[in-house]
Amino acid sequence: MQNIIIGFILLISLLGLVGNGVVIWLLGFRIKRNPYTTYILNLSVADFGVLICLIFTAISKSVDILNGRNHFDYLYFYINFDLFFFAYSTSQFLLAAISIERCVAAFFPLWHRCHRPPHLSAIACALIWILSSLLPAVNITLHVTNISFTHDVLFQLIVNVFLCAPLMLISTLTFFIKFYSKANQLQRGKLITAILLALLFFLIFAFPLNLIYIILYIFYIHFSFVTLLSLILIGLLCASLNSSINPLIYFLVGKRLRQSHARVSIKVALQRVFEDEQDCKREQNIKSESLE
Repeated sequence: MQNIIIGFILLISLLGLVGNGVVIWLLGFRIKRNPYTTYILNLSVADFGVLICLIFTAISKSVDILNGRNHFDYLYFYINFDLFFFAYSTSQFLLAAISIERCVAAFFPLWHRCHRPPHLSAIACALIWILSSLLPAVNITLHVTNISFTHDVLFQLIVNVFLCAPLMLISTLTFFIKFYSKANQLQRGKLITAILLALLFFLIFAFPLNLIYIILYIFYIHFSFVTLLSLILIGLLCASLNSSINPLIYFLVGKRLRQSHARVSIKVALQRVFEDEQDCKREQNIKSESLE
């Protein structure tokens, strides 16, 4: 059973690595930057890091199984997991920032359009990366110097569960109610749909690993090693799905057209999802004027 789960983790992570790599290339070098592409670019980088750590974990565990070993090299295990949870937590903080930004834009559209600091997205992303790196940096330093082998990722996961998740839920629900209560806004919902789907799949796939790790951390003495490893692998499988599915969401949402038979490139699909809202409004005005 563990071999099957590890195989799925490896396959999904490799596919997700390709998808996030394409998104990083297009948003970083081929598509005009706006506040939301800055967030999504950083989110794709964080997911890319999550998937790399998962690939190394799956490969190392496969080698252990082939060699008949049933344990990890503890130093490698802790360092790799610190890096994994660093990228994993960063992606959650970025999703929280995106949901809050959308909520503010819905409730205060005039301020968001006219008075929003131009580099707010870049500053917010930089702060998120710095804050997310503090605890893993301390842990890795302690592990490398053999000062301590205690693992304090629990505190980071508690922050994810009791801070990030409530912020995402509250801001997303309020924004969803605000946005979909106005029928005239339904015409420009590609970016909204992509964000809501990303948050939905986060709750389905990413959130369980937080709870699994916290439960195992507190009640680990009640579980056998095989049970512990199986539960962790299930959580990692969910995390690989979460980090791999976002590029597919962007493409499918951007590809959605009234003419279902039309062929759309990945670049065009991403442009349709992340185009600036003012451009969307301008396109709507042009369409309405042409109809008149």
